[in-house]
Amino acid sequence: MMRKRFIIVGYGNPDRGDDGAACHLLDQLVLTLSKRTEDLNEFHESGFLELNAEVDLWYNLQLIPEIAQDLARYENAIFVDAHTAEIPEPILVKEITPAYKNSPFTHHLTPASCLELAEKLYQHAPHAILVTVRGYSFDFSRELSPETKELTGQAVQMVIDRLHKSEKA
Repeated sequence: MMRKRFIIVGYGNPDRGDDGAACHLLDQLVLTLSKRTEDLNEFHESGFLELNAEVDLWYNLQLIPEIAQDLARYENAIFVDAHTAEIPEPILVKEITPAYKNSPFTHHLTPASCLELAEKLYQHAPHAILVTVRGYSFDFSRELSPETKELTGQAVQMVIDRLHKSEKA
């Protein structure tokens, strides 16, 4: 089976301030890497965009079990989210391996759980990393706090660097 190189998966609520960091990050990727101006509108309408022959973007309010089927079609996945002060790093980048994680919330899946579903159901989970940006304000707003906006810009560059590094490998 021929697999596409990357899927970048963003999740979080763009109506809750910094919880929407992934949405802003993916928008910046579209604006930076796309050759077509209408791609941003297409992405906002569907939550999915084939950015180019190597990279797809997917966005949703939360991770859902159905993404396992999509994940199995990729060599690599980058999960993008926001985090709170419980994680000390302003931007955390870490490798993720398939593993079921029990959650007290029935509507909450972790990236590791999504990878585990892909592996168990479709016999393949992509190599994956999590890029998570520190959020400071989670009030009702579609704007990022100045601190998270700056960190999101740095995270965009980290993701772009990761994509370019993969091209050379």
